[in-house]
Amino acid sequence: MSRFGDVRGQPAAVEVLRSAVAADEVAHAWLVVGPPGVGQVELARALTAALNCPDAAQGEGCGVCPTCERIARGRHPACADLEPEGANHLVDAVRERWIPQATRGLAEGRRRVLRVVAADRMNESAQNAFLKVLEEPPPSTLWLLEADDAAALLDTVVSRCRRVDVLPWDQASMRAEARDLGVEDPDHIEVVARAALGSPQRLRALIAPDVEAARRTHLALLDRLAEGGPGLALPVAKELTTWAKSRVAPVAEDNAAELTRLDEEFGGDRGWPAGLRTAVKKRHERRERQEERAALDHVLDDLSSYLRDLVVVQAGGGSDVLVNLDHELELARDVRRLDTGQLLEALDAVAHCRQALERNGNPQLQLERLLLVLAVSLFARR
Repeated sequence: MSRFGDVRGQPAAVEVLRSAVAADEVAHAWLVVGPPGVGQVELARALTAALNCPDAAQGEGCGVCPTCERIARGRHPACADLEPEGANHLVDAVRERWIPQATRGLAEGRRRVLRVVAADRMNESAQNAFLKVLEEPPPSTLWLLEADDAAALLDTVVSRCRRVDVLPWDQASMRAEARDLGVEDPDHIEVVARAALGSPQRLRALIAPDVEAARRTHLALLDRLAEGGPGLALPVAKELTTWAKSRVAPVAEDNAAELTRLDEEFGGDRGWPAGLRTAVKKRHERRERQEERAALDHVLDDLSSYLRDLVVVQAGGGSDVLVNLDHELELARDVRRLDTGQLLEALDAVAHCRQALERNGNPQLQLERLLLVLAVSLFARR
């Protein structure tokens, strides 16, 4: 996908970027603000194609030429993704990788687009180092800074970027995506479209049978805790973290296969270019951490959506506004188990758990704390 016209779910952002290209008024730095995974990659590729396609017209790449095809696959020197090597972007990465990459000549194409994934995870030293290249940008380089929380960035960084917002997808876009992914049953399309919470990434995961089954388990957590009491907090937390770790196995296998292939290509350890093997291993570790974190987010998203639906039911809302449309009977059962104040406290506990995980808190410990909060409230209402 390398055309703005193919970017789903972000019509306003598409219009801003396409108009800027058509008017030749593309800023040297853009701050793309919104939840991750709702079209940032597609927007970056479409923008790169529009700036580099030899047949671009009216702010749009052609989408079919070799340049556009390579950009769509992320295999063109005009596009690059800069991801955190650990929990944060560090100053060494900015100085040793970002700035040299931004300032070197472009071997192919007209404009280089450097996409900074999770730019709000730059620490303060990294942001101050980045300011130097942001204040004096190379003419052939454009920055796309992605941030879920723009407030985490220094004002001096934000003020040098043009802002464009991305949003969770609307239901029409989610239903269309589900159909494109092969979901045929209209009722199931509606269920997964709502349960995906506006995230195409979550939607793609939910149509997998194992994740769909895990969702049912997560939505049954309140009932299990109500029946089993606070003593279930620890074993259930272990179950959830074990499931999250199991999601890493396919990624680890892919990483191992890639490392074996590269070892063969370079003729063993000594044949690797300096520093490349370490960089590949760090990328593999990052992918595995991201997969485990994504699985933990599935747990928290499922639980928070169920709690949210209970608040809706208590307020008299109908099925037309439920997230978990396929769990109306369970919601009717559980709505009497917690009052509105306790539900809001539970939602707050989910948010605190998510924040602790973002700070690299121990997953099992954080989940146990969350489940204990829920279990104590449920036990008090018995």
